[in-house]
Amino acid sequence: MAKAEKNKVKNGLVFTGKSWSYVLRIPNPETGKTSPKWVGGFDSQESALLARDEARVALRKRTYIPPSERTVGELLSIWLHDVHRTQLKPTAFSSYEKMVRVHLIPGLGDIRLTDLRPSDIQRFYSSMLIKTKADGNTLKPRNAQYAGSILKKALNYAVQVERAIPNNPATLVPLPRSNSETPTPWSFSELNTFLDTASAHRLYFYFRLSAFTGARRGELNALRWSDFDGKSINISKSRTISGKGVIEQNSTKGGNGGQRRVSLDPDTVALFNEHRKRQYAERLAMGAYWKETGYVFVREDGTPIDASTPTTLFNKLTALAGLRRIRLHDLRHLHATELLRLGEPLHVVSERLGHKDPMTTASIYAHVSNEQGETASLTFANGSRSAR
Repeated sequence: MAKAEKNKVKNGLVFTGKSWSYVLRIPNPETGKTSPKWVGGFDSQESALLARDEARVALRKRTYIPPSERTVGELLSIWLHDVHRTQLKPTAFSSYEKMVRVHLIPGLGDIRLTDLRPSDIQRFYSSMLIKTKADGNTLKPRNAQYAGSILKKALNYAVQVERAIPNNPATLVPLPRSNSETPTPWSFSELNTFLDTASAHRLYFYFRLSAFTGARRGELNALRWSDFDGKSINISKSRTISGKGVIEQNSTKGGNGGQRRVSLDPDTVALFNEHRKRQYAERLAMGAYWKETGYVFVREDGTPIDASTPTTLFNKLTALAGLRRIRLHDLRHLHATELLRLGEPLHVVSERLGHKDPMTTASIYAHVSNEQGETASLTFANGSRSAR
């Protein structure tokens, strides 16, 4: 192939010495007259020719969008802070903001929005999959999936609302696959060993209530004495870490309008009352230094426990008990798994966990259904024999 001559226009294309450009005649909507507009930055003559032909077709269809100098980073910032923020809970916004700031803007932010290609997004996903964290481990695929879902939403806004680009390149790139990890909670025996070890700690009941209700950490952190009616608890708030601070939201995930009632067994009710007596004794001991906040789980002076305290304490008590390490959240999985194994209806477990849809519960705990499916034929055969 003959070497391209620098700055020589041919068929509407020109090589500048570093890249290729094409010229397009853009009509003025008021006068109808056309004027030339150069679009550059292409790495080959073929890519410039293809872009020119696509632009000409778009002009004929009246769907042409002039190239903009706005970058992907500028779009993400405007979309997140000025548009999408009102649709997110504070904790979700904090999570979005961190993903945009830490990963998306450093990875794609400098690319001009109209120049963003599927190959750029694919390279970004690949780079995330090999990125190492402070502890030396690589990021999990779900981080790249999360970043991709945020990017796709922002680009959809650019296409559908701002009409800044004709199509969304992120839809052409499959999200990285992740090997879904089936939760491996403790057995009842392991749970009892843990609770025996934790029983001497003033926050023992926190973990007991977590395992026996399936409540989330943030929900227990926000639980108040007024939420306990002597037979059940009303879960309607979540107090959790958001960025560098802690916030309390007046609703929680799922449930009926962001709240749900969870019934308690008699032993848990008795322990609830014992915990109240213990807290009252601490209140008397602190005297004027006690700060009444109404929370079920507090520090020795009555102020709310730190949002991260339960996790830190759970890990310490797990090690002390000599048990395999699991997450605090896996006490919730233990609660759901054992209820399903014991034959509790799916919709009851779903309501107890605060899932919006029983299908969410079914998909998370599909392994339990598979185990039950293996014995279904025997159960049916036994039922048939007993009816004779």
